[in-house]
Amino acid sequence: MDADGHDFCCSGCRAVYSLLQESGLSTYYELEKRPGTKVGPAQSDEWRSEVFDIPQVQDRLISFREGGMARVTFTVPQMHCSSCIWLLENLDRVEPAIMRSRVRFGEKSLSITYRDDHIGLRGVVELLRRIGYGPRIVNGEEDAGKRRIPRDLYVRLGVAAFAFGNIMLFSFPEYLGATDQDHTLRRGFQWLSLVFALPVVLYAAAGFFRSAWTGIRAGTTNIDQPIALGIIALFGRSLYEVVSGVGPGYFDSLAGLVFFLLVGHWYRSFVYGSLSFDRSLNDFLPLVVMRKRGQQEEAVRVDELDVGDQLIVRDQELVPVDGLLIDGPASIDNSFITGEPLPVIKVPGDQIAAGGRQRGGSITVQVVRTFKESQLKRLWEEHGSNESDRPVMGRLVDKVARRFIFFVLAVAGASGLFWAGRDPAMVLPVITAVLIVACPCALALSMPFTYGHVTRLLGKRGLFLREAEVVERMADVDTLVLDKTGTLTEREAHVLRFTGPPLSASEQSRIRSLVAQSAHPLSQAIYQGSNATLCTVSDFKEHAGSGLEGVVDGCRVRMGSHAFVDVDERHEGQVQVLMDGIHRGAFLIAKRPRPGMQAVLRALGRRYPLHLLTGDVSVDQEVAECFDRERTHVRCTPAMKASTVERMGSEGKRVMMVGDGLNDAGALHRSHVGVTLCESTVALTPASDAILDAGRSDLLPGALLLARKARSIVFTSLVLSLLYNVIGLSYAVTGALTPLIAAILMPLSSVTVVGFVTMAVRYAASRSLPDDRQDGR
Repeated sequence: MDADGHDFCCSGCRAVYSLLQESGLSTYYELEKRPGTKVGPAQSDEWRSEVFDIPQVQDRLISFREGGMARVTFTVPQMHCSSCIWLLENLDRVEPAIMRSRVRFGEKSLSITYRDDHIGLRGVVELLRRIGYGPRIVNGEEDAGKRRIPRDLYVRLGVAAFAFGNIMLFSFPEYLGATDQDHTLRRGFQWLSLVFALPVVLYAAAGFFRSAWTGIRAGTTNIDQPIALGIIALFGRSLYEVVSGVGPGYFDSLAGLVFFLLVGHWYRSFVYGSLSFDRSLNDFLPLVVMRKRGQQEEAVRVDELDVGDQLIVRDQELVPVDGLLIDGPASIDNSFITGEPLPVIKVPGDQIAAGGRQRGGSITVQVVRTFKESQLKRLWEEHGSNESDRPVMGRLVDKVARRFIFFVLAVAGASGLFWAGRDPAMVLPVITAVLIVACPCALALSMPFTYGHVTRLLGKRGLFLREAEVVERMADVDTLVLDKTGTLTEREAHVLRFTGPPLSASEQSRIRSLVAQSAHPLSQAIYQGSNATLCTVSDFKEHAGSGLEGVVDGCRVRMGSHAFVDVDERHEGQVQVLMDGIHRGAFLIAKRPRPGMQAVLRALGRRYPLHLLTGDVSVDQEVAECFDRERTHVRCTPAMKASTVERMGSEGKRVMMVGDGLNDAGALHRSHVGVTLCESTVALTPASDAILDAGRSDLLPGALLLARKARSIVFTSLVLSLLYNVIGLSYAVTGALTPLIAAILMPLSSVTVVGFVTMAVRYAASRSLPDDRQDGR
């Protein structure tokens, strides 16, 4: 598309350009030298604009309203650079009724204050959609399931940082070798260090003590137990030295230890804090539904529907309850529930199960079961996001900690026995010195920083992991199970093949002209698959569930099922074509494989056995050739998928399941690693361990390779940290551990390990992952 001598990739970009030009904001295009993100078509599951005129919806979304002024906050996933921020914060120059707009880029949120009597909530939403920044609306609960960094963590980190800096300052006389002439100054600084260390131990480090005690009560070992033991030994020894006047203690090392550990906790929370994996079924339901009362419609919540109520379901809307079709016909897409890619035609009197999506005109459905009793609700509860019955996998760092704590206690005991025979006065100092220097600060930092970097690098490319332990489980995967519809194939794009003699140009025009009159998905697939010219259609009729007929360019054309066209069932194809009583052939319509999917499957198949579980009755040749016949399973129900994955797990296999719909939820839940392929932030997808951008399926082979390399990096960093512990222990067991050596060893080991894993992960990612094609997105 072109305008004013410029080329545009889509109507959305052209609309933004026109809007900016009209408002005198042409400098927008000078802020970003690289091409921007291509604006895709509007999401099919966006809420209709008129919904935002309903008072119940406005009450949920508007946070403030008074004196003709209102404020609303939206999540806008499309913002990605300074240009986006600039445009969104200048909405008042685009629309005078906007009083103020402010962006919080980290949370992708946009707060808008506007004149309610001039533009209204509907006008605000339409403005954002028009410029390509349509807000995400999730049942009016924007932050449901979103994990935020606890405020208490920031406070504890601040306390530890403040104490660490000041105690280091108070310790300078000891570092510089203060003489006895400065005794009063030294003692004052030592007592000040003790005072500053108290909030570090009693407040900032309290989480480590709680975790260690929880592990002891449960009879398990975790990394926080040796850390808590080291903190207690460090504080006890330092307290004794200061109170008795025999030394300055190790308060600087204590504060530094807690500070670095809390930095590791903050980094882990920061990496995962903006991602939402636990999703409620309510997140996918309409904000309101339109209940029909006589000739009137009223907006009600889904849980307010009763048996016998009639509701209006419009194009692209989800059917929220099990119902009976009253007014139709309906074209129901059940791919999220059953996995079957093609819509099912329903006629008045047919049952419609909850979870299907209407494609076409509006229909009227009578409720036969309430939402709480619906098939969708039962399926979600059966295969939901509850992790309580999932086998718990021990973390690598906890396994190391179990051996490490016994080793440290053994060394401390042996050192105590050795010094008991030589110099009993050295027993307590040596034992506490061993516990101090062996505190696994670097050990505790290696895994969160390694897996945190892996998660961040994968997230930048489109694969979002729930938590660090997912990287560990990915490294253990030895079997892959994949769904077909929506996972290996695209949801909307179709591949057309005509069986029969080639069609002439005039015949192609007749066919395209006839299907253009219908909103049925198969008709639209045929229409979009041709560029023939359109002709005038007369005497058009659409027979629900059967086919179409009409007179096009003087020729009577009938298209539809075998029975409708009256041809033998042996003719393959979903849409048979009859012209003036002559059978011309049929259209075979299949979902199009995702670009590059075959290359991805071949790469995965070189290392892992691949299994295909699909609800389809058959598998297209392009997909089937990537799987062994005995590992291809068709007509799979959700329960069959779940039981198959569960059986593989009981056989000792570590299964990664890749799916996209609610029909895959049970299998995702029972797999070692569950990956949900997602095309939209509001798509009906189950909870999982990871969310993969549908356009970045090429990441899977590299991500699995990077996970294995990350585990090797963790092992190497553990060896590095243990090497520091050995060096420190060599000083400790001889009684030669001075405050200066302790102050150098502990932070140095932490900084070295963090620096090593950062560089190692970056190098491993550059060798494992495909080139980041998101430049300019």
